[in-house]
Amino acid sequence: MPIQLLFCALLSLAAASGHGLAADATVDIDMTLRLDPAARTIEGEAQLRLPDGRSRRLQLAAAAQLRALSIDDQPARRRQRVRGALRSWSLPARAQVVDVRWGQTLEPTPTHLDHRATIGRADATAAALGSFLPAAAHWYPSVQVDGEPTMQRWRVTVITPPGQRAIVPGRLVEEADDDAGRTITYRMDVPAEGIDLIAGPYRVAERRIDSIDGRALSLRTLFHPEIEASADDYLDSLAGYFERYEKWIGPYPFDDFTIVSSPTPTGLGLPSLTYLGINVLKLPFIRDTSLGHEVLHNWWGNGVYPDYEGGNWSEGLTTFMADYHYAESNSTDKARLMRLGWLRDLSAIPPGKGLALARFTSRKHGVAAAVGYGKSAMLFYMLRERIGQANFDKGIRRFWRTNRFKVAGWPALREAFEATSGQSLEAFFAQWVEREGLPRLRLVRNETGGAELQQDESGYQLTVPLEWHEDSARQILIETLSGPSHVVAPPPGGGRLLLDPDFRLLRRLAADEIPPTLRDVNLAGSAQLTVLGDGILAGAAEELAHRLLDAPASPVDSGQPADDLPLLVVGPPDAVDGWLAHHGAAPRPQEVGKSGDVQAWAGRHGNGQPLLVVSAASANAAQAAARALPHLGRYGWVVFEDGRSSDRGHWPSTPQSITLPGSIPAAD
Repeated sequence: MPIQLLFCALLSLAAASGHGLAADATVDIDMTLRLDPAARTIEGEAQLRLPDGRSRRLQLAAAAQLRALSIDDQPARRRQRVRGALRSWSLPARAQVVDVRWGQTLEPTPTHLDHRATIGRADATAAALGSFLPAAAHWYPSVQVDGEPTMQRWRVTVITPPGQRAIVPGRLVEEADDDAGRTITYRMDVPAEGIDLIAGPYRVAERRIDSIDGRALSLRTLFHPEIEASADDYLDSLAGYFERYEKWIGPYPFDDFTIVSSPTPTGLGLPSLTYLGINVLKLPFIRDTSLGHEVLHNWWGNGVYPDYEGGNWSEGLTTFMADYHYAESNSTDKARLMRLGWLRDLSAIPPGKGLALARFTSRKHGVAAAVGYGKSAMLFYMLRERIGQANFDKGIRRFWRTNRFKVAGWPALREAFEATSGQSLEAFFAQWVEREGLPRLRLVRNETGGAELQQDESGYQLTVPLEWHEDSARQILIETLSGPSHVVAPPPGGGRLLLDPDFRLLRRLAADEIPPTLRDVNLAGSAQLTVLGDGILAGAAEELAHRLLDAPASPVDSGQPADDLPLLVVGPPDAVDGWLAHHGAAPRPQEVGKSGDVQAWAGRHGNGQPLLVVSAASANAAQAAARALPHLGRYGWVVFEDGRSSDRGHWPSTPQSITLPGSIPAAD
């Protein structure tokens, strides 16, 4: 999985619960907290001003101890309801203000988990090296209205021991530091989805810039001491992203933005801040890729809230306007390679095993990531190509102005782009958002010897790019396909016709168009695992399978893998080469040879099912590579030395094409 996708996840009450948000219901919270990371305790008192609603319930984690509860200044005793890790109390119909005092012992901050295990966790954790209390853990009191979570505004004061500094999303309004510790207050004056509390032994760096609307914005880094020397470089990058996105979309919706380092392999985009693992922040390319993605989420996801019940569009739009924009600005080849990557991942999903964009909420597994990021980003690419850059940019700005700090879904996006382009986009959005899967196209010679486009799926209305090559000349043809077939009329004279060689159309790629990648073995469904070499690598192979696959692999004998299931083969070099020869598979690629101490490459086996081969000199080498391999899934092959990638590359893609003679009989 590309690292820009791997280190991005919006963790919100709506996404975590799988529900929408209560319409026009906002709770105002004034809260004071005492957090002791070393003791792993938090004590709090909060006042909640309630919105109207037919049914309202106060919620708090079951692990918390309720110390006091009053409703409209009167002590209250309410019968509690406990469901799983959450307890709740019904509130009187006329209640306006609830005061709560509570405490909780927190779980220890996990330091042994990888990113796959860390992302999506909803545990409130604490330690001196770093604390994270996500809103989804319900560590503070919140309100549910008519069965749905509410939006929230807040003023939060956090008191921490000396050497610790806390942050929640919002604007820093005051802080004080003395021998007893630090007291810091943040405000969120616009509706947001929930309060995530972060604390650690942070060193602060700050820079002030002017917003496009004249406001002074504060950019900060809260870094652990080991990476504080990189703060200035990160602040330089932040200033550039803010200038770019304010011009493109509109004024930044908050007053502060902070990059916060995490001791765990976390990657979260939260309102006014991003929370990234220390090891991620050490990577030299993060400032040019993932950081801009996280900044942009303050417009898409934290500035306009997705309607999760109708599908989360924010990940795809952010991927298109950040990751793809960076690739496109760099070179046409990088942009083409990214589009190929999206289509390749989507094509690796077996028919009927995918997901409609209308059902995507968050990246929970490989299929969801391919759809919610790749298919969605490709939709926005095709939309821009259809209505033009100027109308697309106007639509983006209109959508932002209309829906700022509101819940909006795909229909609101469609309305904005229809208004600026003057085109009806109903069919376009319906087929790409509501339908699961993709059309499969073929370019063939028909009975008259001419060219014909065919599609297997019914009902897709497609604008198909073709390329006509005649001698050294190259011409782009655009054909419209709305039925099962369409006759193509290329220019006169002989030449070669190619089907969408630059991958500009959402479609299921043909076999020769799909260069195998390391992640295919995961996307294709339940995989088999064959371990070679007398069990020497058994433990390392199990760890590889755990890190690479979303579901447990089925162990199979080395001589009997099923032809219709994906296969992961792990073994020493000589055993791997012997297995490949015995099964008539393609031999070890020249690109990997036996350099390094681990070689991994993707291919095909059986009836075209994904094959991933990992050749390791030792169990220790395989285990070291296992930690890095999941981050390199978009590549076709990788060589590792001492746990680090020393070489890697992609397999080529061969476009569908036909050669036509100089004179072709006319079609009837």
